[in-house]
Amino acid sequence: MEKDRPYCKLEVGEESISLSNDLVTLNFNTRLGTISLASVDDQIMYFSNAYVQIQTELQTLDSRKMIYRSFSSVDYKDERGEGKVVVLKLTDSDKRTELNVRFSINRNQRGYNCLLMFRNKSEDVSILAFNPLAIDIENESRIYTGWNGQDLRFFRNGFQSWDLSQARQLEVGENKSHFFSVLSNVKSKRALTVGFSTMANQLSEIALHGREKETSRLSRIVASSLGDGALVPKNQSFASEELVVLVSDDGLSDLIQYAEIVGKTMTAISCENVPTGWCSWYYYYTVIDEGEMKANTKLLSERFGKELEWIQLDDGYQRAIGDWEPNDKFQMGLSALVDSINGSGYRAGIWTAPFIASQHSKLFKENSDWFVKDDENKPIVAGQNPLWLGDYYALDLTNSEVISFLEATFKRFRSDGYEYFKIDFLYDAAVEGRRQDPFMTRGQAIRHGLEAIRKAVGDSFILGCGAPLGPCIGIVNGMRIGADIGPVWMYEGEGGLGTYPAAINTLTRAFMHDRWWKNDPDCVMLRHQDTNTTLEELRLWMTAIALSGGMLLMSDRIEELSEDRLHMFDKLLPVYSRSAVAVDSLVEANPRLFALPIETPMGSWAAVGVFNFGEAPINVKFSLREIGLDDDLPHHLFEFWTEQYEGMVEKMVNIADLKPHSVKLLAIRPESLVPSVLSTSMHFTQGAVEIKDQLWDSERNQLELTVIRDARRMESVFIVFGSEWTPKKALVDNEEVNLHLVAPEVIAIRAQFRRGQMIRVNFT
Repeated sequence: MEKDRPYCKLEVGEESISLSNDLVTLNFNTRLGTISLASVDDQIMYFSNAYVQIQTELQTLDSRKMIYRSFSSVDYKDERGEGKVVVLKLTDSDKRTELNVRFSINRNQRGYNCLLMFRNKSEDVSILAFNPLAIDIENESRIYTGWNGQDLRFFRNGFQSWDLSQARQLEVGENKSHFFSVLSNVKSKRALTVGFSTMANQLSEIALHGREKETSRLSRIVASSLGDGALVPKNQSFASEELVVLVSDDGLSDLIQYAEIVGKTMTAISCENVPTGWCSWYYYYTVIDEGEMKANTKLLSERFGKELEWIQLDDGYQRAIGDWEPNDKFQMGLSALVDSINGSGYRAGIWTAPFIASQHSKLFKENSDWFVKDDENKPIVAGQNPLWLGDYYALDLTNSEVISFLEATFKRFRSDGYEYFKIDFLYDAAVEGRRQDPFMTRGQAIRHGLEAIRKAVGDSFILGCGAPLGPCIGIVNGMRIGADIGPVWMYEGEGGLGTYPAAINTLTRAFMHDRWWKNDPDCVMLRHQDTNTTLEELRLWMTAIALSGGMLLMSDRIEELSEDRLHMFDKLLPVYSRSAVAVDSLVEANPRLFALPIETPMGSWAAVGVFNFGEAPINVKFSLREIGLDDDLPHHLFEFWTEQYEGMVEKMVNIADLKPHSVKLLAIRPESLVPSVLSTSMHFTQGAVEIKDQLWDSERNQLELTVIRDARRMESVFIVFGSEWTPKKALVDNEEVNLHLVAPEVIAIRAQFRRGQMIRVNFT
């Protein structure tokens, strides 16, 4: 950009108002009420003839049928960057309703933002939905991605934590994604990313409609933030959430950019450390007691020490769902349990389902007016749970007494010493029904309840679970982003529970990690009895968690675990907090590549999970460039779980006959002119956290390494060398050890390593 040229430009014509930056031009036709987005040089039309709408109980306001009155404009500079805003004022013919459309365009952003403001100048009216973007696809040129269903995939994001979220083909009828979506063309790579950057006040969704004819399948795109019938009094205003639209040939980069915009806009919070520890749920379910809690804590302390941080008590301690006092299995009380956990060197966490109450609870029986009602003024059943012996109901979070109850409950937990709060089944608070405050949306109600909990617990760690994602951003520190794991590959039913849906979401929602919160994939179940999970499936699940950088908790009875299974868990500690990128997650329902770039003072490489979630063997082929590596250099491949050297590759990697429900965890390292580290058996990154100071002494022909992690058993450090070199001698702290040739030009140094030890290998 020229030095004196503005970074964003506004142009006003006789029938148009345009905003542009160096990348795109957004045009609003003031006569037709339509919107188009094109490249700044007009060579590419991203979409045309779009429009905005507001749906009320009485009518649908449509920019194409309203009268343009005026505009105002201002430059801005905030946490998201620099840009320009224009606000267009539209009215209906009798001037009883005013629609303000706020467009903004940001420097270096290939797209724009849009927010709608409804101003009511007549009698009270209910808002059903805002549509900041609607496009009718009447021909292929109307949309940048094309409309052929054979080529298109849309990313379906589920409403809440447990919903299966993955790339899908467009079906006939409505294809719905919650909060955001990405429409991608698998051939041209062109992508349209549409999502809401604010989500605190209204639930939102992206709907893509499909025709029966596949070659012209895409018929309409609508982005909606839901008013839920909230009342807008006369002379009052009501705004939509803000929409972000991004376009490019790299949908994954746009999705990451979208996530960063949301995180900044909603002031996302996280925590310094990724939580690690133990949870009671998957072994004990609701039959946990204080004796078992203490026994597991003691064994964890003896085995792991300070490598773990949290002990989390899950469902089963309370008198009933809604009555959050300890039952007879916890006669010493919840504060005494905290003392026991703290005494073992850990911090204490506790589970609640704060927005619901069971039919058996004292809370429900004595406060029936605290719940969301139906049209007959009866509490609505939000769900059933056999473990809770019946129905449960959703609290009305617009009721001030409910908010006071939540604050008092969590203040009590906090005073007992709990510092970690897993809040579950939050989505039930979004049940449709009558609430005390008719001016609040469901999104606002959920946010109101979440804010009450945050106020009560201060800066403690809050983990959302079973949660509608959008309203939680800026409140929770962590978020479950997939289904309950369960000791199976997958239970019956779409999404369901089990390793498959949990692992899919761990990959497809990985981009949220450290942008919206710390991701919680769910627990590791290490047991080898009372499980239908195979060793290959366990490795797949552990690989997904490890590469995601997310929370790492186990959930077994520690006394029953073998040392071999515990040793598998050792290989994931400490958490490498950066997240991998699910390279093909926007076009493959079952992603195959999860690539984690690793940069250390001793070199750069990639740890790559190659997955087969299907039911038959597959071949996987990918380029080094796809996973962020320099494809001008040859690279070595080493598989972590089997400790196998898989040779040298150039440009492309080919994995043949990858078994169903299995994974390869590869270290892919560039070739070196001198001997160098290839991998280790100690940690899944294969060198990032257990080795430092890889130094080559050219005078002595000696490779020197420093170990920075203790090993509990014999481990291996793998060294690769070219045909010009022959390994001569290896020393660990000046004590000679054997050299094991494990492949041509690959040796292993084996020892029970200790932090601070020096490894020296001499070559001729």
